[in-house]
Amino acid sequence: MESQRIINLYRQTFGAEPSNIEKLPASGSNRQYFRLTAPACCDSVATPSTGTIIGCIGTNTAENASFYALAEAFAARHLPVPAVYAMSDDQTCYLQQDLGSTSLFDFIRKGREAGGQYDDMERAMLHTVMADLPSLQMEAASEAIYQHCYPQPYFDERTVRFDLNYFKYNYLKLTGIDFNEMELEDEFDRLCHELLSVDEQGFMYRDFQARNVMLYEGRPYYIDFQGGRRGPIYYDVASFLWQASARYPDQLRQELIDTYLSSLQEYVSIDHETFMQRLHLFVLFRTLQVLGAYGFRGLWERKPHFLQSIPAALENLTAILASLSAEPFPYLSHLATKLSRPLPSPLKGSGGPLGFAPLTVRIFSFSYKSPLGIPKDESGNGGGYVFDCRSTNNPGRYAEYKQLTGLDQAVIDFLERDGEILTFLESVYKLADFHVQRYLDRGFTSLMFSFGCTGGQHRSVYSAQHLAEHLHRKFGIHVVVCHREQGKTFELPRTPDPTPDPHQGVGSAPQAFILAAGLGTRLRPLTDTMPKALVPVCGKPLLQHQIERLAAAGFTRIVINIHHFGEQIIDFVEQYRLQNTQFKDLELLISDERQQLLDTGGAIRHAAPLFDPTKPVLVHNVDILHNADLRQLYAQCEGGAEASLLVSQRDTSRYLIFDNEKRLIGWKNIKTGEVKPQGLTPPLPEEAVGGGYLAFSGIHVLSPSLIATMQSWPEHFSIIDFYLDACQRSAIRGIEIPDFRMVDVGKLDTLATAEAFVQSTHPTI
Repeated sequence: MESQRIINLYRQTFGAEPSNIEKLPASGSNRQYFRLTAPACCDSVATPSTGTIIGCIGTNTAENASFYALAEAFAARHLPVPAVYAMSDDQTCYLQQDLGSTSLFDFIRKGREAGGQYDDMERAMLHTVMADLPSLQMEAASEAIYQHCYPQPYFDERTVRFDLNYFKYNYLKLTGIDFNEMELEDEFDRLCHELLSVDEQGFMYRDFQARNVMLYEGRPYYIDFQGGRRGPIYYDVASFLWQASARYPDQLRQELIDTYLSSLQEYVSIDHETFMQRLHLFVLFRTLQVLGAYGFRGLWERKPHFLQSIPAALENLTAILASLSAEPFPYLSHLATKLSRPLPSPLKGSGGPLGFAPLTVRIFSFSYKSPLGIPKDESGNGGGYVFDCRSTNNPGRYAEYKQLTGLDQAVIDFLERDGEILTFLESVYKLADFHVQRYLDRGFTSLMFSFGCTGGQHRSVYSAQHLAEHLHRKFGIHVVVCHREQGKTFELPRTPDPTPDPHQGVGSAPQAFILAAGLGTRLRPLTDTMPKALVPVCGKPLLQHQIERLAAAGFTRIVINIHHFGEQIIDFVEQYRLQNTQFKDLELLISDERQQLLDTGGAIRHAAPLFDPTKPVLVHNVDILHNADLRQLYAQCEGGAEASLLVSQRDTSRYLIFDNEKRLIGWKNIKTGEVKPQGLTPPLPEEAVGGGYLAFSGIHVLSPSLIATMQSWPEHFSIIDFYLDACQRSAIRGIEIPDFRMVDVGKLDTLATAEAFVQSTHPTI
């Protein structure tokens, strides 16, 4: 239990266990936060006066150590940051002051949602924050501070180049527009030179934004500063005032700059005109960086929040380039103009300024008898369409259907034979199709449909499910269908080809999922500083071996899950793209599990929106080296099996059990005698190897329909447990390959074996 580590640290620090521990909502980082309450009956416990503190668990120990050390140093300089109380010996968790739950981002929500119409209270708090910034930058400016910064202490050319390339590869190239790379690089060279020529230096917070300002007892406190470093003071001003979603009016932005400069005078003198000229260069740099982040999170990972932020960032880019008339960047200005125009859409029926489909359609079934009433639109837009299904024949009146729902085949057959529901849905489809197309054309992001019937069990469930499948099939958009009274939710992810060629088959453009999130504890001490996926074999990280092996086999989309040192894997993938242009058509996508490790089955369920839902997925453990033909294995799913598992006859303690037709029927732990599923009588012979006992390789292929059934499973589960449940209803087959060889790079003593294996099979692997 993860929270137990925090409880232990609390007890060691304050002398008693907390009376309550509450897990807080996930943030964008790989850290988990908990609110701990002091025991009410124990006055001797030396907790802070509020009685609550925040406990943090983070997998990145270097980042944890940086935050803790910087917080102590800042507090010693009387800067408004959270107090820190204790850190565990292994630096995986720490305790800090509870600053409440209201961030500046929350505080100014009303003005932000009103398009930048901030009231007096919101403006006053923004002025306070900008007046604080110089003290954070200058009071914290010392070599003693910089030595604690993570991941590096200084803003340098490497930092600038990384962020500019982030924009080029993660955003610009994904738009599909033509551009002259040499002209772009020439302007990147000049921008880099200008940024690094600035004299005014201090502690560059780097992530100075409204979400990282907490309001406590009426004043702002500052968090998430561990990514800071020595650098130009302009960067944080640009980061805060040109945040894409804030939409600060020009007049307010200038007032806030004046407040900042007035406070800065205590430390350094700089005239307004010079400051603005240099600031605009950093606004340009920061905007390019932000677009790169939006491209990665939105266009690659398909996260709607980031897609929706792109138009505002493009407006910022166009405006700031226009303001640089004294030091123009003509080619970037040319590109900004092209980016602001509607582009040919890669998705049928999609809309928006970049040609992606930002729309999510939510469809509900519900009961009119429920006290919850008609489902509410939680998107903030209000409205939506509500259809009453009670005019059609009700299967619930017949005894044989009372315990079934509109998802069961017997009810589906009844409704379709009767025909009334089909006539009803014909009109619904026409209305829905028209509005979905209009919403796509106009770049809208949310649309809602609800179907009600007497019990929310038969007719409404059938109608909601069929409209969801109809819209997903026709438009390829993201659809979420929720059967409220049944407690079931299904998600149909956005697909790049909503009308796939039925004759294409699985042999074309295969996709794969590399499981790379593991902690790699058996490879310590190597994995104390790097993820298992980046442990080198023959001078090449394990992850690179797998990517190149899959690419050589024709896989065009590869999803990689991350957890332990996940940011290192992200950095590796980015650098790999830059350095290996021969794989320019290869999609490398990240499934982020830094907040919680989800086990092998949960990882596939979590990553499902990143897959093409019309094709099988090959799943491959990152630490398995072998000589199998992956393309041939992928094709095995054509044979009618819901999943194909690569297995072999080798010694292990845990075996999969197959019948004479190589269908999975069970699992057995030879050492303990445990058998799954319960009640299974394993077939003879009892020897571990031979007969129906085969060892799993960590390589398998799942059909799209089998992946879809994972939506009813919890977030965290084992793929073996999933297969053992599914095999009772579906064909889960074992595949053996002649002369199959593999090495499981799981322990330090297997590295030498892995090196020898790679050398003996080169260039196969």
